[in-house]
Amino acid sequence: MINKSLGVIADMINSTVKNSSFNDILISGVCIDSRKVQKGNLFVPINGLNANGHNYINSAIDNGCAATLWNRNEPNPPTNIGVILVEDTVESLQKLAIAYRNALNIDVVGITGSNGKTSTKDIIAGIFSVKYKTQKTMGNYNNELGVPLTILSLDEDCEVAIVEMGLEKKGDLLFLKDMVKPNIGILTNVGTAHLENFNCVEEIANAKLEIVDCIEDNGLFIYNGDDELIKDEIKKITINNTLTVKKFGQGKDNDLYYSIIDQDENGITFETYGEVKDSFGMNMLGKHQALNALAAILAAKRFDLTNTDIKNGLNKIEKTGLRNEIVKIKNCTILNDSYKSNPQSTLVALDTFEGLSSPKKVVVLGDMLGLGENEAKLHYEIGTKLSNYKVDELVTYGQLAKNIAEGASNVIQNIKMFDDKELMIEYLSKYLDEECTILIKASRSLALDEVVDKLRLK
Repeated sequence: MINKSLGVIADMINSTVKNSSFNDILISGVCIDSRKVQKGNLFVPINGLNANGHNYINSAIDNGCAATLWNRNEPNPPTNIGVILVEDTVESLQKLAIAYRNALNIDVVGITGSNGKTSTKDIIAGIFSVKYKTQKTMGNYNNELGVPLTILSLDEDCEVAIVEMGLEKKGDLLFLKDMVKPNIGILTNVGTAHLENFNCVEEIANAKLEIVDCIEDNGLFIYNGDDELIKDEIKKITINNTLTVKKFGQGKDNDLYYSIIDQDENGITFETYGEVKDSFGMNMLGKHQALNALAAILAAKRFDLTNTDIKNGLNKIEKTGLRNEIVKIKNCTILNDSYKSNPQSTLVALDTFEGLSSPKKVVVLGDMLGLGENEAKLHYEIGTKLSNYKVDELVTYGQLAKNIAEGASNVIQNIKMFDDKELMIEYLSKYLDEECTILIKASRSLALDEVVDKLRLK
């Protein structure tokens, strides 16, 4: 993490310390949540929609912050810690991240896409850690606040950083460009996530292709060559002629492609063809993880990592929670994929679920948010597609998910709908003593991970 004197930090954002006697205090790390402040942190209060972080300065001080950024128009800046007065704390946080990124001697892999960003990040970090000091985005810190915090969390001796670059609207990636400055850019796929902010999926694809303009000269652009939206939209853009471009997928026209050898609840094994011919295994669930691994392998080859390095790295993956997570409770197996949901990721989760053998299968699907004006139709279509899978019972949670139930009404006999989470938990608890498998999937704000946590206590 950033370790610099407060005076140096003030210089990095073209400001000064309000009381120069604090110039030489050492700042270790940056935090925007007063509850999570650690000793020596720079506290950055954010004026949000629901709260003003400046009101929590005393909590931050109690938890050990050494200094704070402070909006000039906010009254009563503290006097017992260092203070840097700024026009806007968010802009100053971003400015500090840019300055810190420019000071680091580091290679960065930037990852964007509708689905698979986090898994791809985890895989790449596992592989690169075999040979390099590697750090990655923690959790989902991938937006205009999360990315600067990610950059400022990097150690000065970090050699490779793996950074998620999230997108909700056009221009978001270009906004993050100077903070990330990726040498390698990866586009995993394009789907309907955040469709409410776009007129069509083609616009989403075009916005995600802004990753190309973020990559440093002589860098590498890696993309999913099977994704029809990317294939169509990439023809409409100009790519810096210093960049190398590589494609991955199942199609043999890709630079790297694969076939699945085996998969079970312990993970997958697959063979790669094209630029890398070998067999690999990893303890991640789902055939789609082989696709994510292909992107990681292409990135690794750019850094001259051997196939043995890659195989060793695939055994060192530190997985982010709530994504294709196997949870055993009594006789029941739960596939906990409750981190987020959209039509594409739901179908991928169902594909993974299909690969798990079980005498009884229950699918729990909650609302998929952010899909725009066609949200009811998109939920209904998921219901109709359940006919392609072995599903003994469908359980839905939320108002939009009732459309899933309606779509599935002709293909699944047993359907239960809930609006009350506690009632749903109580209903699902009867399966804990049965030999069965349950998939749990919904948008993050529905917090269906709470269902898994409470079922553990039953």
